[in-house]
Amino acid sequence: MKKILIAIAAAGMFMQACSNKLDVRPSDGLGVGDALQDVGGATTALNGVYDALQQTEYYGRNYWVMTEANADNIYIAASNSNRFLSSFRHDYNTQDADVEDFWATAYMGIMRADRILEAIDNIPGDEKVKKVIKGEALFLRGLMHFDLVNVFARPYAQGGGSQPGVPLKLKFVIDMPPRATVKEVYDQVIADLTAAKELLADVGESTKYHASKYAASALLARVYLQKGDKVNAAAEATNVINAGYSLQPSSADYYNVPGSGEEIFTLVFTDAETTGSDNIGQMYLKPGYGDLRVSPDLTSKFDAKDSRLVYFGTLDTETTNKKFSGQTGKAGMTSPKLLRLAEMYLIRAEANSTANPDAAIQDLNVIREHRNLDKLTSVAPAAVLDSVLAESRREFMFEGHRYFDLLRNGKGVDRNFCGSILAIKAPCTIAADAYNIIWPIPQKEKNTNPGIEQNQGYE
Repeated sequence: MKKILIAIAAAGMFMQACSNKLDVRPSDGLGVGDALQDVGGATTALNGVYDALQQTEYYGRNYWVMTEANADNIYIAASNSNRFLSSFRHDYNTQDADVEDFWATAYMGIMRADRILEAIDNIPGDEKVKKVIKGEALFLRGLMHFDLVNVFARPYAQGGGSQPGVPLKLKFVIDMPPRATVKEVYDQVIADLTAAKELLADVGESTKYHASKYAASALLARVYLQKGDKVNAAAEATNVINAGYSLQPSSADYYNVPGSGEEIFTLVFTDAETTGSDNIGQMYLKPGYGDLRVSPDLTSKFDAKDSRLVYFGTLDTETTNKKFSGQTGKAGMTSPKLLRLAEMYLIRAEANSTANPDAAIQDLNVIREHRNLDKLTSVAPAAVLDSVLAESRREFMFEGHRYFDLLRNGKGVDRNFCGSILAIKAPCTIAADAYNIIWPIPQKEKNTNPGIEQNQGYE
């Protein structure tokens, strides 16, 4: 692929990002030297921000796969293509290409959003249209900063937010910023999303492939929960639950057809945007790389009546993930459903698990009923949180939630399939306070921004 040198104002350096999609102009984005002179140009630039999320290095594949491999839902088959081994083994180094590529791609997207936000108030055009563009750019900038702080910084609770976070990039300038604290990053993400929700007040639940007011609320619910602010997490989740979304039944083609009534924000891919062998489903399926197999610990957590069993297949004697089997006949291609209604019920359930366990079980049972399971009854208060986390694991398997669910609650990774001849060798347990629960700051960033602090253990 062509290596494109991009000025990453968001990281204070020049970085290389490898993707054919970055070459597509003008529909996917403006060049670094192009000026934003009107609403049409701003709209094109906004498409470029969404495009950053679609990169293989981000939600196109790698970010979801790396965070899943960090946890206990999957393992890498003994016979594999040498992809994502460091994620599964937690043996990252500062020159890890996958880590570096995600960092560069996320900051590239932030840079593009900053450019829009600096220009939008001063260009001519319909004020209502400009308002929506600004709201979407803020939503996307908040999402990208949040994703970065989740993997490059220790969880909020492991320092009360005082620990090193990631650089905050809020201006389209070339500089070398230090790492903000985790609290500072969260405060900025919440500010961006709160402003986005207000700006997108007229964009409702019918909008699924761009940011909406409910997408901003849903992401705020996730951010607040990750921060430990359970009151605000429950409030934002309730706001979305009371809107016009509806839980959908589990079906073999649910992840192959975007636009269901459950989706709040989906990163839609068109047929022309397939990445072929690099589609996310190709990491799980044959013919494809087929490297990632389903952990026996995960499959053992399913009741025989669970309708989500439709997402499991077999390859020889191993269980495979069929969630992302292929959209419109494109093998392994999917449109990632980044925010959907089921998560809001589970966020509210977790937020209420201690203060109002009965309400938590009621929300949990809404999900269970839609998955053909019996309602839970007589759950001891001390067991409610574990019940919520178990349901979240089943509902969002392979969608990048499990690792953060564990770390947010002070739980490490415990893999019960260690020693299997079917899997590559990897640690059986990773403690919640281990240095390698988070990723290293890339060496390329250190080279161009020498003052940036490296994560402990990666010096």
